[in-house]
Amino acid sequence: MKKGLLLTVSLAVVTAVLSLVVFASAPDTVKTEIADTAENNKVITVSDCSASQLSEQKVLEARFLNMLNHSFVYDSSFDTVEAIVNDSVIALLDMRDSEDDSYISEAIVSDYIYSMYGIEIEDFSGINADFPQREGYVFILPRGYEIYSHEITSVVMNEDGTYTVITNVKISTHDGQIYTDICESLFVENAFSRFGYNIVYSNIGTPASAI
Repeated sequence: MKKGLLLTVSLAVVTAVLSLVVFASAPDTVKTEIADTAENNKVITVSDCSASQLSEQKVLEARFLNMLNHSFVYDSSFDTVEAIVNDSVIALLDMRDSEDDSYISEAIVSDYIYSMYGIEIEDFSGINADFPQREGYVFILPRGYEIYSHEITSVVMNEDGTYTVITNVKISTHDGQIYTDICESLFVENAFSRFGYNIVYSNIGTPASAI
């Protein structure tokens, strides 16, 4: 009974956190410079937008920006479910189990990963199999991690309805170093995500569109 109550409270908290991220207001100023990178892409430019379109664009950019700033999954971490899980729990550390903070509820992790990345995880038994196991929970690997802070430089709506987003990203490492780079991310619409979109990939370094 106690465990069920804790899980219910935890799910309520994660829902509230995700909702706050989704509905965070757009920044007061949005500097968007879009380059036409391909003939089959629809390029969105501020100068061509009406007032209503510009407002929608700002809201869309704010949503993408919030998702990126709350994401810890980048580059090759998208290649395996285990890497996605281990990187995602970093965003959920405040929701660790109150009885043993080495664990976090599978339900909380599963809900977050589906909303962020569109991946459904039904079986966690193979995740961190070499570490201590607890039914219904994910073991949190002891590790350092990096903090990512993005600034959008361009948003391109592709022919298939996806969005390619280029950002300048500031990366703060666990040992106190800070450096900047370019990040290219692909977003796809998902009506069942709490964010309305999923991140398909986020690659840090020279964008593929620039090669």
